[in-house]
Amino acid sequence: MTPKIEFVYQKLDAKQKQEIVDFWVAERALNQEQAEKRVEEIVLIARGEQGEIIGVSTMIKRLYEPIGKTFWVFRAFVGEKYRQQGVVLQLISEAKEHLNNHFQEGKDPDVIGILLKVQSPILMKHFPQATWPRTQFHFVGIEDGCHMRISYFDGAKIA
Repeated sequence: MTPKIEFVYQKLDAKQKQEIVDFWVAERALNQEQAEKRVEEIVLIARGEQGEIIGVSTMIKRLYEPIGKTFWVFRAFVGEKYRQQGVVLQLISEAKEHLNNHFQEGKDPDVIGILLKVQSPILMKHFPQATWPRTQFHFVGIEDGCHMRISYFDGAKIA
């Protein structure tokens, strides 16, 4: 299945926000209060064949101390029924493309890439390569038992 991915960064209306909150709560990913707070961080929505939400991604800015630079911290959640179908990798790829374009347009120039905190034991086990071939995210360490991976935007500078 190939989901329809929508880039909705800072474009959500109240109806879409409630739809996302309802998705998280129904999937038991977050409680109502957590979902209402996190919905403000939404970047992408993945929709199934009937237009239903099957996955979402969020991001926040974070100074990553080991490198001393600011990155978008990317998180994704895919509904249980749609896991292990490549949806999370599609969300990562779409986020990387859209946020790289965002950077190229001069928006948020202090944010030089994307930082993934890979919490899924399945992803950590099945994708142990230092560089993920499909997405070009590079392993940079472990934090709270999770793999940390980064990808820089085109033309990003570290000095």
